[in-house]
Amino acid sequence: MKIRIGIPRTLLYYRYFTFWTTFFSSLDFEVVISRPTHRSLLEEGFKYVDGDNCIPIKMAFGHVLALQNQVDFLFVPRLLSLDPKSCFCPRTAGLPEMLKYSIPHLPPILDPYIDERHRSTNLLSSLTEIGQKLGKRSKEIKEAFQQAQKAFQVFWEKAKEGSLPPELFPTRSLPNSDKRIAVLGHPYCLYDPFLNFNLLRLLEDSGALVLTQEMVESKEIEVEIKKVGKDIYWTFGREILGAGLYYLYSNRVDGLIYITCFSCGVDSMIEPLLSHRAQRGEAVYFCLMIDEHTGVGGIRTRLEAFLETIERRKRFQKAKR
Repeated sequence: MKIRIGIPRTLLYYRYFTFWTTFFSSLDFEVVISRPTHRSLLEEGFKYVDGDNCIPIKMAFGHVLALQNQVDFLFVPRLLSLDPKSCFCPRTAGLPEMLKYSIPHLPPILDPYIDERHRSTNLLSSLTEIGQKLGKRSKEIKEAFQQAQKAFQVFWEKAKEGSLPPELFPTRSLPNSDKRIAVLGHPYCLYDPFLNFNLLRLLEDSGALVLTQEMVESKEIEVEIKKVGKDIYWTFGREILGAGLYYLYSNRVDGLIYITCFSCGVDSMIEPLLSHRAQRGEAVYFCLMIDEHTGVGGIRTRLEAFLETIERRKRFQKAKR
């Protein structure tokens, strides 16, 4: 019987699921992904997590609990940095400890410490250590790592082209839409339909072409970050701000939505930088803050007002010509 590796469908899963699933599957492990988020899963996680945490961390507890009796190991990496310029949220890096000391009777947690700024903790070294603990040879692990890199590269190239996989963005394409809206945020805010009340689908149902930060080239993001005048040290904060400024200054979108979570430290710094600059541009800006008390009615009402503002601006600009 194959060893079952459980991966919570939350947090960094929404960016690196292709890499992780390919890596473990190539090593002949059975990968078990937790079910999509639902209300009872979230409420179960609330029983074990401190109330001061943001809702994505609370959701992570629920997803881990859902896997507790289904797998032999849980995969929750301590992902600190994947490049020399930035790092991930410290709560994400500290999640394995939070889980271990909060939830009793968990399966063993595979928690490789990954920090590309140091050779001993880079991605390959850390995953090699995990693979060896599970009885795999270095050659097997290296081959699985290479397969995972290839799979992730394909995923990332498709994302840049605007073709996100159905696991993240199960909506139709509207290439001929004259209403273009950029939606930014941490990947787990963008692509968990329970967390954002299926916002991407609602936008496309309204006739909008949805653009995300993944569709902006890294070099464009770096150009915009340099214009800010100070460096941005958070991986996703850097990506969100750079992509947001690119969309605003290039006049490629009619509206820009920033999905943020209450009590997110990174967003509390990045969102004001973006909203201040949005006031100078032509795009309509909308910050959508979400927590466990947010209701779908309020989201729909605010979204309708946002879309109506875009339509009014379009009619006004058309009348001026």
